[in-house]
Formats: sequence, C-alpha cells, structure tokens
Amino acid sequence: MSRWVFLLLMLGSCCLAEEGAKQPLLGPAVSGVPQIWRQDFDVLPPGWVVRPTFRTKPAIFAIVTNASSVNRVLSMTADSASATLTAPPLPEVDLKRMPWLRWNWRVTVLPDAGDGRESTRDDQAIGIYITSGTRFSQRALAYRWETETPVGTEGKVTYFFGAIKVVWFALRNKTNVTADGFILEERNLRDDFQKVFGFVPDKVYLGICCNSQYSGTRAGAELDWIEFSSGATGSPPISTEAPQRPVSQSK
Repeated sequence: MSRWVFLLLMLGSCCLAEEGAKQPLLGPAVSGVPQIWRQDFDVLPPGWVVRPTFRTKPAIFAIVTNASSVNRVLSMTADSASATLTAPPLPEVDLKRMPWLRWNWRVTVLPDAGDGRESTRDDQAIGIYITSGTRFSQRALAYRWETETPVGTEGKVTYFFGAIKVVWFALRNKTNVTADGFILEERNLRDDFQKVFGFVPDKVYLGICCNSQYSGTRAGAELDWIEFSSGATGSPPISTEAPQRPVSQSK
C-alpha cells in the first residue's frame, strides 16, 4: 500500500491536534498493577479521523455489533478503496513504561491475491501502524493481516529517499481465518523499535489501515479493542511457520 501520504497526514494532524482529544488511561500507576491505555469501540472515539489515500476511494470505518464479540467493534471495509483511521496524540503512552501493544482482531474479507511482498498487490484487510518522528522524518512499525504473504515475513518500505521508513510484519494470513473469528495479538513495541530502528521513541501515533485498491477487490476486518500496557499477558501468539526472509521496497 502506498502509505507516504497517510504517514505525513497522520503525524501532521497529530502534531496539531488539541489536547482535549486525549483518550482515557485505565490502570493508574500503582505498585504491582499494570498501567493500561485501552480503547474499546462502543462508539467511534472522539478525535479519531478517517484519512483516505491520495486519489483513492476511501475505505469505510463504522461501529457495529458483532455476535462473535461481547462488545461492539470497529468495522472496516474497502471496495477498491483505501484509508486509515488515525487516533489523536497519545501523551499517556510511554513505551519505556508501557511497551506492550495488544489487540483483538479478525478479517471478514481478504483482498484477492494480496501480497505485501509485491508493490502491485500490497493490499491488507487490516494493518496496525505505530509511527514516530516528525512530518518529514518518520519511522513506523506495521502489523498486518495479509492474504498470500507467509506468516513471519518482514518487509521494509522507504519513501522520500529514506526520510520515511516503514517496517512491516505479516502476523496473519489466509490460513488463520477460522470460524472462531477474533485472534488476540501481543507485541513488545519497545523491543521491536529497538531491534528495527535502534531506538525507543518518546512519542508514538496509532493508525488502523484497510485497503484493496491494488487488487481492485473487497477487503474487510473488525477490531474488538486495542491497548498499550506495562505488562505482558504471558501468552503471546506463537507462529507455527518459519520466519521468512525480509522484503525491501522503495517507493
């Protein structure tokens, strides 16, 4: 997915957003009690904005009731379309204290033949983007549910001669779509940023993508909730597939 416009818009808007759009921090700093910033989707959160991809029909984000979840969920659909739902600034989130990112997701429609390894097929039903930096110097991690891309594949995309760098991880693909639906994910963002970019950012921004413009087909997914936490669950998802060789792209 050509995301440089999204990344510029996300960081630019976050830098200009009002502090009044802060999201709640649950779990105060108490000895032995994890700190948690959590977003449920009973309603579309205030301050969250849908940002279409340049010259592309926008994907649709909505709050729906789903029988597979006890909560209302964030639904996203793309019909030859693409967009990102961006959160307002997250001043409460400090990766040095709250390094764990967790979320509960599922896909409803996978874009036909989508494959992050090829720029002409780089469609995903859902991707979670964690971005740091300034408008013209950005580093981002992307956790994606792919179609054909093997689970465990990692890739790198650069824009503007290296000013913007995105490293993505294929956490799930078509083999992980089951009748049970939602899957819990967990990543240590502090470790991922340190390993990939050599630093841990002071501030991060959150974006949720859905796109199918390259395949010209439909894509859909649902996000039950997402959170940053100071503590791990102790049972992160385990891939049964071998890690794949990293893929690099320049755009």
